[in-house]
Amino acid sequence: MKKTFIRIFFLVLAFVFMAAVVLSINVEMNIKIRRKANEILRPYEVVSMQPKVYFVGDEGIYEEPNSTILMDHYDEGERAFISLSWIVSEGITYHVDYDNNQINIVSDKHYISIDSNGNMNVDDQQSENTIEWFLVDDIAYISYDDLIKSEQLESFGIEMREVTENGNIVYENLWHERKTIEIDDDVFLMSDEESLAAYNENRYALNFLYDLKNIFLKEPVVHELKKETVIIEQVSDSTLKVISGDNYVGYIATSENQEFDVLTSPRVVNEDSLFIYDDPIILTWEAVYSYNPNTENILPMKGVNVLSPTWYELTDSNGNVSSKVSTDYIGWADSQNIELWVLVSNAFDIDRTHEFLHDAKARKYFIDFMISEAKRYGFEGINIDFENVYLEDKDALTHFVNEFKWHTKNHGLVLSMDVTIMGGSDNWSKCYDHAKLGKIVDFMIVMTYDEYWASSPVSGPVASYDWVYKHTLLLTEVVKPEKLILGLPTYTRVWRERPSTTIANVMITKSSAIGMEAQNNLIEKYELVPIWDDVDKLYYATFFEEDALVKMWIENAETLSIRSDIVNQLDLAGVGVWRRGFETQDVWDAIYDALY
Repeated sequence: MKKTFIRIFFLVLAFVFMAAVVLSINVEMNIKIRRKANEILRPYEVVSMQPKVYFVGDEGIYEEPNSTILMDHYDEGERAFISLSWIVSEGITYHVDYDNNQINIVSDKHYISIDSNGNMNVDDQQSENTIEWFLVDDIAYISYDDLIKSEQLESFGIEMREVTENGNIVYENLWHERKTIEIDDDVFLMSDEESLAAYNENRYALNFLYDLKNIFLKEPVVHELKKETVIIEQVSDSTLKVISGDNYVGYIATSENQEFDVLTSPRVVNEDSLFIYDDPIILTWEAVYSYNPNTENILPMKGVNVLSPTWYELTDSNGNVSSKVSTDYIGWADSQNIELWVLVSNAFDIDRTHEFLHDAKARKYFIDFMISEAKRYGFEGINIDFENVYLEDKDALTHFVNEFKWHTKNHGLVLSMDVTIMGGSDNWSKCYDHAKLGKIVDFMIVMTYDEYWASSPVSGPVASYDWVYKHTLLLTEVVKPEKLILGLPTYTRVWRERPSTTIANVMITKSSAIGMEAQNNLIEKYELVPIWDDVDKLYYATFFEEDALVKMWIENAETLSIRSDIVNQLDLAGVGVWRRGFETQDVWDAIYDALY
């Protein structure tokens, strides 16, 4: 008996040894056995999750922080609500006026305003339908069911999935990209990332030193995925957040080199508002400060086909606008067959602009006035020059321009906007959402000048070639090149550097802007011989004047011609010259020859 037991023991030991050898070689079999043993020894608990509201958009799978409130509304009367932020996509913007309790939504198809009672105005016509809405922590939620009845939902691409037994409400924006994967094998959907990590750690942990006390612990499983396509968001290199076809939400592990598919529904955008000119646009601004110029003194400007006189300015936060319109100038421009895109500015008043942008009534008054002026005087377009805007007002500025565009499109007017380059300071550059604005306006005029601005602590050129080319090229990656107009300066800055009288080894720099004629007078007065700077593609001159070292990077017909060629290289719409009156007469011939 004892010998028999010893034989059996050694046979078992030999079997275990051989199995260990086989499993050490056959990794795939090893893993399968461990996984199967874990399923037997370590059961998993299927948990019931509290129903929530989810949104699928460009940013992935978003869990609505106010789910409880939205679910309460749904449970009370099966009324579903969506956040206004979910409708934002190409060409769609919204704004909530908290003081006037009003919502404005603009898409490429509709202009919608909703008052505090839910009364809806669509495309300047009162609608018979109403839309319930409410605020939670300054977040606006509108009734999905009311939107369906009003037939405006198709403009926003929002679709609510059918609610299943788990109770989750899931919305998708069909205009946004959604990533998906195909599930080929049964997979547990875990409730959170921590549970997934514990599950992955323990599923292969079966060995002789296995901690038996963990056998009876249960990981929370939301659902078991079968073979199906699921929407995913990659939250880390090893983890995916998932929404199943029946609205279960949880986490699974990702495998190496896993390929994702991208879903997006085709969206029809009205492209008929894209203005196409047969010839390159050569625009110049007419700077009108106190009075309009005598048109009899304006010399010929070869190739100029658009003028933008600075006639209009926002005067208060209520949307009132001052005007310096000259009917004589309008008649002269018409006789020259030159279009007028009149400029309207915000006077660069940052606080006034902030109040204006957040007042729906003020914006409407402003836009209605500018449209009426354009129709009254026969302007072909309007040029928005809003500068010095708070970074926090970035979205409000974009929405205002979208409102403006909806009206100019309906009246056949060109809408252009002046912007600085991407990057830079908050209030002068980053306040522009170049990508979204580029989809809205007909033309974006890039002010590629003041590389070294008036109060710059160091001297430098107004617009060096590489700086202009680099930043314009970057813009073509987010805005259609045929919408971009390249800004050209007809001025230079005279820099005067003096030693500081309070700080050791520091130069104090001051500058003044002058036109080309004044620049040439300085060159002649001091008998300067400008040096060609092949990097900046500008002429450079320096001299002493009393106690100051004076520096100039010189603009002339040659330098503007070289930069105008960027239009050809990048297939841009044309150039915008700031400003008429600073140039020498040969500039127009040089620009024309470069573009034609």
